[in-house]
Amino acid sequence: MATRRKAPKKADPTLAPYAMALLWTCTSCGFVLEGGQPHMECPSCEGYKTGFINIPQHIEVQVRSELDKNQHFNHTAARTRRLAMMQEAGVFEKFLVKGRFLP
Repeated sequence: MATRRKAPKKADPTLAPYAMALLWTCTSCGFVLEGGQPHMECPSCEGYKTGFINIPQHIEVQVRSELDKNQHFNHTAARTRRLAMMQEAGVFEKFLVKGRFLP
């Protein structure tokens, strides 16, 4: 008798953002690092690692869609816009993860 394999479980939609890389954003200058843990210091403003928080992906998508064709996502204008959008959305008060050493 053949055994029947179960279909793989689908991920809970509320956990979908965690399946993607975290986007670490420096709260001082708006610099973005993708995935992993942030460095000990921000490469742009030398802010400490705990100054990085996770940015909601919908904000980052909007910031990147507003960029000119030749601009990098860490361009000064993009960083300024990112910080403004995060401030409007109240991200600094309700972020989910702060850059730190994991246990």
